[in-house]
Amino acid sequence: MKKILPYYELPDLVSVPEAAKFLGVRRKVVYQLLENGVLRAIRQKSKILIDPCSLNDFQNKGKMA
Repeated sequence: MKKILPYYELPDLVSVPEAAKFLGVRRKVVYQLLENGVLRAIRQKSKILIDPCSLNDFQNKGKMA
């Protein structure tokens, strides 16, 4: 797995495309993780914004292997 964005460069809230880049997966995978409640997010108008801590937690738990 290749991480494109380092954790310290993530903004306070992350868009789905940014989350996909961070995890090194396609957007569809991020949407599936959101749907299954694996990642924490909020909806702001029509945008889904993801908590970067949940991305880091998910990746550190080794679930991306």
